[in-house]
Parts: sequence; C-alpha cells; structure tokens
Amino acid sequence: MSIDYRHGLSILELIAFFPSLLMALVVAWRHGFDRSSGWLLFIIFSLLRIIGNSCYLATLSNPDNISLYTAWAVCSSVGMSPLTLGLAYSLSRVNDSIQRKSGRAYSPAIFRVLALVTLLAAILCIVGATSGSSPAKGITNTETKVGLVIYLLSWIGLLVVLFMMFARYSSIEQGEHRLVWAAMICVPILLIRLAYSMISTLGHNSSFNMITGNVTIQLVMVNIEEILITYIMLITGLTLSVRDKAVYGATDAAEAGRHSPGQTEMGQQYATGDYNSTFSTPLTEQKPRRRRLRGGPIMMLVGYIIDQVNSRRS
Repeated sequence: MSIDYRHGLSILELIAFFPSLLMALVVAWRHGFDRSSGWLLFIIFSLLRIIGNSCYLATLSNPDNISLYTAWAVCSSVGMSPLTLGLAYSLSRVNDSIQRKSGRAYSPAIFRVLALVTLLAAILCIVGATSGSSPAKGITNTETKVGLVIYLLSWIGLLVVLFMMFARYSSIEQGEHRLVWAAMICVPILLIRLAYSMISTLGHNSSFNMITGNVTIQLVMVNIEEILITYIMLITGLTLSVRDKAVYGATDAAEAGRHSPGQTEMGQQYATGDYNSTFSTPLTEQKPRRRRLRGGPIMMLVGYIIDQVNSRRS
C-alpha cells in the first residue's frame, strides 16, 4: 500500500505534534504540573495525536487491520476533550489572576462543572468509536451523536466563561491578559473543528468521513485548527510569568497562612501580645495537634494512617 494524501496528513501531524509535545512539557515544567493542568492537557493531546497518526500510518503495512483504524478513530474522537479542557483551565488561570488582584473572582466550581461535561462527552465518543463495526463506514451511532451534542454544550459553556473573563478584564493581573486574547482566538477555531465532527456524524455527508471523505476538507477543518490552537496556547504559555496559587475562601486562606511566615498561631499570639495563651500549659503536657486531612479519599486514608502511627509513637 502506497502513501496517499490522507497518509500525508498523518505525517504532517506527526511533524507538528512532536515539537508541541516538547513545548507542552517545558511549559508544564515551568508553571507546575499540579497548578497548571491546562498545560498538562496539551501534553495529553499531543500524545494522542502522535499515537493516533502512528496507528494510521501503520495501516500502510497492514491495511486490513480494523484495530489500527479503531485506535486512530478513538484518538481522534478524544482529541476534542483535551483541547476544550485546555482552554477552560487556561481561563481558570485567568480567574485565579482576578482572585489574586481583586479577591472578587468567579467560583472555581464553574470550571469543575465544565470539565465534567467535557469528560462525559469524551466518554460517550470513545464508546461510540469502539462499538461500531468499521470506522471506514462512519461513526454514526447514538453514543457518538449524544457525545457531540454535549461537546457543543461544552463549547457554549467555554464561550460564556470567556465573556465572563472579559467582564472582569480590568481585574486581571498585568501580563495575564494575553491568555484571554489567546483563548478568544482559539475558541472560534475550536468550533470549526467541532463542526466537522458534527457534520460527519449528524449530517451523513460522505465528504466529511475521516477515512473515505474529502481529504482537503479534513485538512482545512481539522488538522490546521488543531495545530493552530495547540501552538497559540503553548506559545502564549511560554511568555507567561510563574504565579502563586490563588486563595479562595477561608479554608484555602487558612492553609496558605499555615505555610506563610508570621501567620502561624504562635506568631499571631505574639503579634497581639497574648503570651499567656501560648504557654498556659507546660510544654511537656501539650498534645500535638493532628493535621487536618485534605484531598481525595486515598490521600485522606493515607493521612489518617500516618496520624495513627504518630499518635501511638508519642
């Protein structure tokens, strides 16, 4: 089997997404994997494109292997999710900037809901891509259709969040505005990418089939859009300064104060002149305080076990 136009697109994407993977790693390493999950999602997206297109190029030597086409279709269908989430979490960073500067940011729950909706769409599209008999015939089952409709709702939510950030534009820290403008460019481009999938699945147009359809349409509406979004966001990320984590609510403020100089309990007592409350109990009789359990169920369980061990030792 010889290399054709469609295989050329896979080669183009491999050439584009190997450098983007390295860029995403650099950006995530600079800003922190734990605080910048948006950049982590661009790492995942680049990996999906590399794996998916490698599987498609592998069909050159094994054109009858349905599993290779299915793997490519799954990676393609999941690709919308990292892009949408990457843009959403980038706007979440802007929301953090508003919180640091003015203390009047939007609730972080907005971004968690948007993430859950996007993940639901991704799950449905994966189920749809793996339940069909042959990707070459088109993926038009119910799961994929519902998943794409939810993707559209997720995109609308992303657009609403973008306008919300513009409503607080003056409250954004210096240098973080460029992230809003980058998202403003990428959100309409993402709609073009989504439109291709919706026409392919809901419109039953053979020209929009990713395997047997018009290759030029795929290049213009899929490949170029994905490359543009990825590089616009990553280049913007390279120009951003490293920022401290924003503090939302009393719980986060107490946690931040626990690690900040002069904000410990003893430091506050010295500041207010309340010395007796600190040493009212002899040092040998003071019981060590158990640290507050935070995080998910696994982290809480691990913390509980550590506390029990420490209490038995004392």
